[in-house]
Amino acid sequence: MSQGGETFFTVVGCMDGRCQEVVSKFGHELFGGKYPDTITGPGIVGTLFENPTPKFLEDLKNKLLISIEKHHSQGIIVDGHAECAGDPVDDTTHKEHVKKAVAIINDLINNEVPVAGVFVKRNSQNEWEIEEVVKPTVKA
Repeated sequence: MSQGGETFFTVVGCMDGRCQEVVSKFGHELFGGKYPDTITGPGIVGTLFENPTPKFLEDLKNKLLISIEKHHSQGIIVDGHAECAGDPVDDTTHKEHVKKAVAIINDLINNEVPVAGVFVKRNSQNEWEIEEVVKPTVKA
């Protein structure tokens, strides 16, 4: 359980560490949370896109609900990224995977908190940057 004054947001994304700092910074700016609860896996948006098993979905839902109910997460960021070893598709396809993953997560949590989708890519200075693919949904 979180202590008073601690603020959280949730990240559902790839385990690739190259993207985590920029996604955490974006989450802090977007939702105002200080601490990211991270739910990762290799190419997780691809897994969600390709008809995940009921067990996978139930496990993900349980993790999301812990973040929302125990840490009072202010919102969720779903991320995919360029050069992904776990979801090795072109960038356009990967963005579609992010969009579907956002929809699945919204269903899993019954739109309890806003959910945004982002794609992380290298810019012309070879630094990782965020491209917002799905604007955060508003709480129903």
